[in-house]
Amino acid sequence: GQSKRRDAEVLTSAPPPYHSVLFVLLAGIVFVKCLPTLEQIDEEATVETLTNGLFVGPTTLAIIRLLIAAFVLGVVAMRVLGPGLSPQPTYLPQSKLKSAPIRLVGLRSLAPFTLWCWVLLGVTFALTGTVPLLYAVDRADLIHPWHLRLALLAFEVSAPCSFLVSTVVKFALWPHAYRSKGSEGTKIFRSFYGIVTHNLNVIFVIAEVALLGLPVVMSHVAISPMVGLAYIIFAWAMANRLGEEGSGPQYLYFFLDTTLGWTTTKALVALLLVLLIFYVAFSVIDDVLEHLEGGLVVHLISCILASCLACKIRD
Repeated sequence: GQSKRRDAEVLTSAPPPYHSVLFVLLAGIVFVKCLPTLEQIDEEATVETLTNGLFVGPTTLAIIRLLIAAFVLGVVAMRVLGPGLSPQPTYLPQSKLKSAPIRLVGLRSLAPFTLWCWVLLGVTFALTGTVPLLYAVDRADLIHPWHLRLALLAFEVSAPCSFLVSTVVKFALWPHAYRSKGSEGTKIFRSFYGIVTHNLNVIFVIAEVALLGLPVVMSHVAISPMVGLAYIIFAWAMANRLGEEGSGPQYLYFFLDTTLGWTTTKALVALLLVLLIFYVAFSVIDDVLEHLEGGLVVHLISCILASCLACKIRD
């Protein structure tokens, strides 16, 4: 049977199919061509943009953002310094890979895309929080233009990527794990780290847009997909280094499995399209909320509804 064949055959390598490589290459070229200029970024990345909260002043804005940053980066420290995890991927039946435990300990704990986005989220709020802090203490002269640029761009990457992470977990990874192994398979998603990094990420970015007022600018749309493409290349490069010795290539996400042929490339296209859709959604949410002409209550309701779309805490 297939399971016996898998036990007998362990691939020594699983290079990505040529069409996956071609897609990543072409997408990369297109998005590099579409990157905004520094002048375009500077039009939006201003002290005013980063200090004008919708319902709070600069001091409160700084406190909220820096508290979020401290929490997020504290979770990162706990994950890196903790005992680590050993998840075992569940591949599709047609996969040629032999599933083996992936030891995620120390800095290797940051290998999942979820943790890439979580770390970026912490850095984002640290950057966006220090701008209103310096402004509030009358030291705006210390705010460097690159501080403003990186703060805005980091958020514009974090917002759609956070939603991508949570929706992929809710609608793909969680159901796949439950079908394969039942509640045992979803234990990692129901853990403290799973609940926090797959739910609070979405809540934080929605609160930033709908309650604190930081925009996602449509003309900067090419930056977020570049991070996604970078992770795909990272996953390919790390495939032979993630698993135990002799276990062959391993992928943390079953849809990145390079032995699936065209299924792999279709998954990459779908993920990129979903990421772009989320970016567009974040870029227009300000206009939608303004059109509704609602105050704090309308914005809070919008936050709750948007969070419900992506959050999941139980089977």
